[in-house]
Amino acid sequence: MADIEEEVRRNSKAPFVRNFKTNYAGGNLPIYALVEVFSFGTLSKFYKNMKNADKKAVAKSFGIGYTYLESWLESISYVRNVCAHYGRLYNAKLSKTPILYKEYTQAGIGNNRMFGVLLCMKQILKNDKHWNLYVDQIELLIDKYEKVDVKTMGFPDDWKKLLEQK
Repeated sequence: MADIEEEVRRNSKAPFVRNFKTNYAGGNLPIYALVEVFSFGTLSKFYKNMKNADKKAVAKSFGIGYTYLESWLESISYVRNVCAHYGRLYNAKLSKTPILYKEYTQAGIGNNRMFGVLLCMKQILKNDKHWNLYVDQIELLIDKYEKVDVKTMGFPDDWKKLLEQK
């Protein structure tokens, strides 16, 4: 709860937050407005603390099981924090690991490297028309640094095919 109150306080100058604070009884933001001010970490924690029935409803809108979505949001939030604090993802073993689909684990893809998190992002964003452009940018970055061994981040040989949306 303190995280949520802090997010609202930090965004108190946003017009829609001010509107709710001044024009509605109690000034509390409804959930659809509240999630607009959530950091990714707060969103992950909020989802984790929801009732299972509500988690299932949210996950269903993405076509994902709720236990998968919960672990994915936590892992993505962890990776985001590593990036925000100038941490290293290259050759790093992630401490917050996502639950991967069996098809990936059976293909030898691990969940404790960056590639596993990218697969989760692909599933969450499967209807996003920009995803393949993002994959292209990853490829350009890999090509730019030819001495980088992407296998240390869990990338298999057919990584681009696995990440691209069909």
